[in-house]
Amino acid sequence: MTPAAGEMAELTFREEVRDATPYVPDWLGLDRSAYLRLDRNESTRQLSDEVAVGLAEHVRKRGLFSYPEPDRLAGRVGEYCAVSADSVVVTNGSDQAIDMCLRGFLGAGDRLLVARPEFSMFTHIADLIGAAIDGVPYADDLSFPYDAFWAAARQRPELIVLINPNNPTGTPVDLDFIQRVAAEYPDIPVIVDEAYFEFTGVTAVPLIRTQPNVIVLRTFSKAFALAGLRIGYLVARSAVATQLKKLRNPFDVNELALVAADIQLSRLDEVHAHVDEIMGRSKPMVVDFFRRVGVPVFPGAANFVLAKPAQCADAIAYLRDSGILVRSTSARLLAGMFRMSIGTPTEMTEFVRVYEAFLSGHDS
Repeated sequence: MTPAAGEMAELTFREEVRDATPYVPDWLGLDRSAYLRLDRNESTRQLSDEVAVGLAEHVRKRGLFSYPEPDRLAGRVGEYCAVSADSVVVTNGSDQAIDMCLRGFLGAGDRLLVARPEFSMFTHIADLIGAAIDGVPYADDLSFPYDAFWAAARQRPELIVLINPNNPTGTPVDLDFIQRVAAEYPDIPVIVDEAYFEFTGVTAVPLIRTQPNVIVLRTFSKAFALAGLRIGYLVARSAVATQLKKLRNPFDVNELALVAADIQLSRLDEVHAHVDEIMGRSKPMVVDFFRRVGVPVFPGAANFVLAKPAQCADAIAYLRDSGILVRSTSARLLAGMFRMSIGTPTEMTEFVRVYEAFLSGHDS
């Protein structure tokens, strides 16, 4: 209907868009730089001097007037993953890789199989497409539901997603199971999200040699400490990568992200030292602390843990008031828990000090 004179016309959005819930981060509008940020699974490691100098030099000598060429990083990433450059697609964070894969393989009414709770980006994008989620719940102890997932796969969804290790539960998935699923359903794409690969060292990338339906997604946001630059990549058979690349706009990955990732890939010693410190010193300190004070803790396999204190909301508020941010969780299996990233030993010592102060006035 044409609006009458003086009336504002209303645009018509697709039903999937109208019904979608926007992603709203915790602490929206808060100056998080003033806090110890353990709420978004970011790295607390500062940008390395080499990366900072390299970015400044690039801006000074070459400027930012040219459009970026993301494929120039594919060779360096390929070396890191032990695959050819034509098997790599560089993306604007792994979120874009998720978006490309879901748009490439799903249409309205199609089904995506995933264990739940899962990284919310999968659900968000599937909802916008109009696809359905076949969600298999994790076990009460947050272990992977192998039998139930295998049974659900028999219903032949259009896309299978395995997040290894999972966010938000931290649950690892056995590589043999991933291989079995991919081999059993060779005509169904199997997405393996490895955002936390550097913290586990476990990868499905070698499977692409024998299983052409396997696609691995990774990011520079976690161990590489480049979350603010938004850069990630996917690894797949070259024929698959060629098709998926069509879903990426030509200039989506910004120039400074490419420069920083390239430099950091040449300084893997920094990344490995950081990971060793987090997984070998900081995380055991936090897990041991929670167990010592009687707070149920789910360590998982990545650079974060889940804790379930008796007064979860009070703990989150106290930590925030004390300068520490953690993430409340709302999924059914995670009710009454918070998720926290693991920082340096010094940062985790401060966390323990603050949490002990909280416990001094509360039962755990």
